[in-house]
Order: sequence, then C-alpha cells, then structure tokens
Amino acid sequence: MERVKVAEYAAMFWKGGDLIWDDYLHHRQFALTAESESILRWFSSWRILSTIGAPGEIQRAIADRLIDEKVLIREGSAEHYEETRLLDEWGSWGAGTRYHHFASRTDETVTYLDPASDHMAFADKAKIEPPPSPVKTFPERPITVTAPEVHDLSRWPRPALVDALFSRRSVRHYSRAAIPLDTLGTLVDIAAGPIDVIDNEETGSVVRKTSPSAGARSPIELYVHVNRVHGLQPAVYHYASARGGLERIRPAARPATLRRAVGDQPWLAEAPVLLIYTAVLQRTRWRFESRRAYRDILLEAGHISQTVLLTATAMGLGSVTATALCDSVIEQILGVDPISEPLLAVTALGFPAT
Repeated sequence: MERVKVAEYAAMFWKGGDLIWDDYLHHRQFALTAESESILRWFSSWRILSTIGAPGEIQRAIADRLIDEKVLIREGSAEHYEETRLLDEWGSWGAGTRYHHFASRTDETVTYLDPASDHMAFADKAKIEPPPSPVKTFPERPITVTAPEVHDLSRWPRPALVDALFSRRSVRHYSRAAIPLDTLGTLVDIAAGPIDVIDNEETGSVVRKTSPSAGARSPIELYVHVNRVHGLQPAVYHYASARGGLERIRPAARPATLRRAVGDQPWLAEAPVLLIYTAVLQRTRWRFESRRAYRDILLEAGHISQTVLLTATAMGLGSVTATALCDSVIEQILGVDPISEPLLAVTALGFPAT
C-alpha cells in the first residue's frame, strides 16, 4: 500500500492571510489553500494515500496535486531519499539550522549589481531608510580613553603582524603575473596546515592549526582554483594537510562558468588563484549537538579567511574574500555535496595591479 507524508525540507508561515509553503531546499515558495492545510495535517506522519479518498474525489485530487508539487512525498521516492539524507546529515541541529543555511543559498537565478549600480541603489535607499550605526556605544557609562601606539614596536615579539594588520586592504584588481608555487604553498600551509597533532585514544587525533576551531574539530576544507601559478597546471586542487600538498581533483572551470560561479564579479573570475572554503559538517556535529555549533563553523571560516588575508598581505599579495557567489555552480566545479559539505566563501589572490 502506497504511503505518503508531508516533506520535512520546508517551513510554513502566514503572510498576508495566506499560509505559505517555503521549500528552502529547492527554493520554491507558494500559498496553500484551506483544503490543502487539512490534508497536510492528516499526512503529518506516514499514512496510506487511499485513506484520503478514492481517485477522482476532491480530497484525493488535492493530495495528488500536493504530491506533484513535492509538498507530500511518496515513501521510497527520490524526494524521500533526499529528505532522509538531509535529516541524517544535519541531525539534531534541527529545522531552524537547516532553514538558516539552505534558505540563504543562492543559485543561478540570482543576479548581482556591478559596483557602480550597487552604490547608487544603496545611496537611494539611504535617503528613505538611513543605515544603522556601524558601532555600538553606551554613552551614559564612564570611559577610559586609549590610544593605540604602533610607531615604536621594539618591545613587540612579532611586529610584522601589526604591519600586516594595518596594510591589509581588499584588492580587486590584479596584474597578469602568475603566483610562484612556493608562495601559494606557503600560504595554504600557514592557513590550513597542521602545527602539531595530539593523539587521543578516546576522541581520536586533534590537529592544531594557526586559526582556532571550536572543539578542535577543524571542519573547514580548502580548495584552490588555479588560473595562473608558476609550476602548477590550471585546475581545481584540494589542499591535503595530511599529505602536505595540493591534490589535483578536477579540471579548471571554463571562463564563462567560473564568472557565473562568482556572481559575475570579474576581479574574482580573473584572479590568478581562488581559495574556496567548504565545511565538512559531520566533524563539528560529532562533537556538538547544539544547533549553535553551526555558528562556530561560520566563525572558523572567518578566522581562516583572516589568516589568509594577513598572510597574503605580508607576502606582498593582494586579496579579497567574497560571499556573493552562486553556490550551486561552485559546488559543481568542486564536485562537493552541498548537503554534507556546503560552500562558505571564496578568497581571490594575486599581485595587485600597478
């Protein structure tokens, strides 16, 4: 007997008096009728389809339409398999975390404004809705004024760090010069390579790196799309810290595909190197069941990105990190599964244009 139930890869909410079905996994959204709502309540758990009526009857017709729209899913169907994978991978983090991630993904239907148009759009918006303050302050509380001193660094153990911090800028224009292989290798080693490994019989090995990781789970993976590197064929590489090198895993993306993948932003598509950050969710989920752990993954991506940006600055490279991307195209370029290893961000690297 065929069984169906309501899909769990969506959320419902009221908007303007309508009950909205928001399929965050497939980015589909539409209103449900009152008759549909009662049928969804009936199929909130697995039930035999014929319990709603015989073929041709109105309730059965509505149920069949909901199946066609993937609101109801058939047991053993492709949608059921996809839902099972989703629930297994995201586990106890709950529907809110799944919704937060997949609802914020972008696909090829999203377009991005060029810098000039973007500036004009937000300038117009600011006339109607002033932007919030970029800082938080408690003016009623007493203050002790501090003045950073960076002119005399003779007592600092690592003064070069301050130089890099104050010199870092987002660089979006690169020369045609290729990056030396040893420069790229040093940078990715510093960003994602192991400092040491601590063995633990109970919890397994813990790898310590230059950037902090909640629970030392290190979920971030680093991929490299090479356009111009001396001694390295243009291709997609995976940084393998255990092997101490770059594994060539896929061919380089075609120029048009790469440009579409990075939101039609030429400074990304034409950069000599793109570092691409993904997260292997299972590593963190194993250690933390709380859905808040998803924030830790995002924080870690920021930590590693900053390490990359500062190291690049210290080396004389220009860099910029971007998140205005087309997730689905980059996932295809890398060959990763967005359910178990989602894309987080991209950093472009190259010598600044003169």
